[in-house]
Amino acid sequence: MGKVHKMVDTVCEEYFQQMRRHVYVTPKSYLSFIQAYHELYSTKYKGIDKEEQNINRGLFKLAEATTDVEAMKVVLKEENHNLDLATEATNKLLKELDEKNRKADKKAEEVNAVTEACEEQRSIIEVERDQANIELQAALPYLRKAEGAVKSIHQKDITEIRAIQKPKDIVKIIFDCVNILFMLPLDPVTPKSVEVSKANHPFINDSFANHTSKNMTGPLLQNLLYFSSNEKDLINEETIELLEPYLNLTDANDPNRKLFDPEIAKVTSNALWGLCTWAAAMSDYHKQSKIVKPKLKMLQVKTQDLAEAQAKLAEAKGQLDEVNAVKAELRARYDAEVANKEALQNKAM
Repeated sequence: MGKVHKMVDTVCEEYFQQMRRHVYVTPKSYLSFIQAYHELYSTKYKGIDKEEQNINRGLFKLAEATTDVEAMKVVLKEENHNLDLATEATNKLLKELDEKNRKADKKAEEVNAVTEACEEQRSIIEVERDQANIELQAALPYLRKAEGAVKSIHQKDITEIRAIQKPKDIVKIIFDCVNILFMLPLDPVTPKSVEVSKANHPFINDSFANHTSKNMTGPLLQNLLYFSSNEKDLINEETIELLEPYLNLTDANDPNRKLFDPEIAKVTSNALWGLCTWAAAMSDYHKQSKIVKPKLKMLQVKTQDLAEAQAKLAEAKGQLDEVNAVKAELRARYDAEVANKEALQNKAM
């Protein structure tokens, strides 16, 4: 401060030398200078003091931050370790999930293949079954005709035939047919002339006296009904072959006129009309049904195969559901691990 005052005194002397005018430093101006100096000093002091406080506060914050950073380094190291573990677990789970996905996809392909095969097989079986049913329905009218013929016979008609002392040849021929269908014994075949419709026709000898007449002494109606219901499918080709000469017996003078005719038999007895119709209808039923039976049998085999295939399909679908359930569980675990990993990553940043 004294130095400044000396500088002012020197400047006043220089001013006098140049301007030839005196400038004096009075006590008042000196006091004003001291006041100005004091104010400037106070202002600067306050500024410096504030800067000092700011610097000290900053240094404290830096020291605190350094401590926090060191602590955070420890936490970050632990979090990075946890992140590494989570990454490893996620990758392991992802690998397991991929393996399960491949297994599920393979199983799904197997199930789809089995499903397509089952659907195709079922469609074929349904078409064949419908066709077999149509053909079977074509044979049923002959069975209904035979059953209706039996139902048209009454016990009194059987009694009427039994009362005949000398049965006509048409009676013997029809009862031979009944015996053939019942698979009962007959006499050996020898030529014989038979009388039908008041005319003689070359044919074979009958078995009435030794075998077929016995049918009239038993429960004929019950046997006919039982055969129609339970034994009709036992008719074989040999039986049909034995029936053919009887069913195709024709007039010696008119080859187009069949003698094995229910209307011709009805002249003798109503029961003979029913027996004649029944024998012919049984033959027709067999000829129609023999086409259908193998198909029905094959359909049963295919239906069983289809049932087995559907069982396999159900088993495969069950296995697929199990695999998909495992997949869903793994997916949920994977999503949880990924979320945990992302949380750790955000925490570590």
